[in-house]
Amino acid sequence: MAICLLCFSYSTNAQNLGVYPTTLDFKLSQGQGEAQVINLSNGSNEKVQFRVYLNDWIRDSLGGHAYYSPDSISRSCAGWLTLDKTFIELQPGESTQLTVRMQVPATLDTPEMKWAMLFIETIEENTAKNDKNAQASVRNLLRIGVHVYETPPNVTEKGISVLDIKANPDIPNAYDLVCKNTGQVMIECKASMSLNAADGEETKLDYIEFPMFPGQIRYVTFELPKNLPNGEYNALGVLDAGEDLSLEAMEATVSMKSVVETE
Repeated sequence: MAICLLCFSYSTNAQNLGVYPTTLDFKLSQGQGEAQVINLSNGSNEKVQFRVYLNDWIRDSLGGHAYYSPDSISRSCAGWLTLDKTFIELQPGESTQLTVRMQVPATLDTPEMKWAMLFIETIEENTAKNDKNAQASVRNLLRIGVHVYETPPNVTEKGISVLDIKANPDIPNAYDLVCKNTGQVMIECKASMSLNAADGEETKLDYIEFPMFPGQIRYVTFELPKNLPNGEYNALGVLDAGEDLSLEAMEATVSMKSVVETE
């Protein structure tokens, strides 16, 4: 099987492939079911084929995505999902709909937020004309992830905490604000950090926005400005999760040191 990389000439056409929405948000109780629709359109001048499949996923402590086989992590809802099709072909200018149905089991030990990822991936089939066996090769061209969330209506508790401010082990003059989602639902957060010198001068660092799953610990990295004079500073890290929750904060002493470059 020949494997080809996504080429720039195709990526221009790929921009005309529409997938909407890219998030399916279910709020079902035990035993309930619901179907939601994803709209797909082909605005390119070529026929496009899609394959559709499910994966499990988590966000790691740095915000990256890690993927797993469907229905393999404890928070997965992939096993509750059915798709009305797993292969789609669209001619130029054509559109269609993909129906995603969730059915929550009638009995659950502990209702909790769950999630999965639905991938819509373009494929292209190439058949060698002079090959008697007419073997086909498939190359992946574009993959779009649709986030699928299931939050039972009685699961509403929100909570956040700041656990630490610690030096980043890999980036000189950078510090991690260690945050945790202590609630039951996913939350959108905003972290900020300000530095106060001994003379009272304040330096505010750009805030960073990020989501956190329930129970997740997140390391939010702030790099100290390169023009900051060497010395110690009082750092105030603040975690903001919106109007429903009080701000969480922590203070620590951080140091700005000259970086010696080595060849």
